[in-house]
Amino acid sequence: MNQQQTTTPSPTPTTSPTPTTSPTPSPTCVVLMLGYPGMGKRTIGSHLTALLDGVLVDNQLINRPVLELFRWDGVAPLPRGIWDRVRPIRDAVLGVIEDLAPLSTSYVFTNVLEDEPAAVEEYAQLRALAHRRGSLFLAVLLTCDVDVQVSRIDNPDRVALRKGSDPEGYRGHRLSTQLFQPPAEEVLHLDSTTTSPADNARRVLDELTSRGFAPPSGAAPTTGA
Repeated sequence: MNQQQTTTPSPTPTTSPTPTTSPTPSPTCVVLMLGYPGMGKRTIGSHLTALLDGVLVDNQLINRPVLELFRWDGVAPLPRGIWDRVRPIRDAVLGVIEDLAPLSTSYVFTNVLEDEPAAVEEYAQLRALAHRRGSLFLAVLLTCDVDVQVSRIDNPDRVALRKGSDPEGYRGHRLSTQLFQPPAEEVLHLDSTTTSPADNARRVLDELTSRGFAPPSGAAPTTGA
């Protein structure tokens, strides 16, 4: 299983910490969607960026320029060291957000961070970027029934985006790989097994609002109309 593991142990479903202080209002946010492949990070992130009037930075936006060179089918082995060539792309994207992007824009990132020192560094880098932009930062950790997760892996959309598409490979990965766990006070846990992506996106927006995020004037309401 060769897709870059930008992956955490299985989280508990749909819980969030109770803030101990009054939230400071923030007009923008940076959200990091985390979880194993097939959890629905990109799909939920797409719904969330629509609610935020923000920008989705899916991990394949960063990985794909390199993977396209191999016409990767999501299954075939990739050359050793390929992810070292992806790192400068990620650094360039973060640099543009920091130096050039409008401060009025919110961002939703997706990634799979495995439980290793590099994940701690990458997480801290994104959190620091949010703080320097004056944006509220929130991590969202998804979980899902493993059979449902695996059933989502082998589909044309993932292949077209150069995402991993080996169902049994990802089953083994889920069972053998622990993921990075964000600090408890910074993370919202969501279960995507049966909850729709749109509903989970609204739960994220509700959590952001409870922490001080002030939705843009054109954002959709957080409850059904």
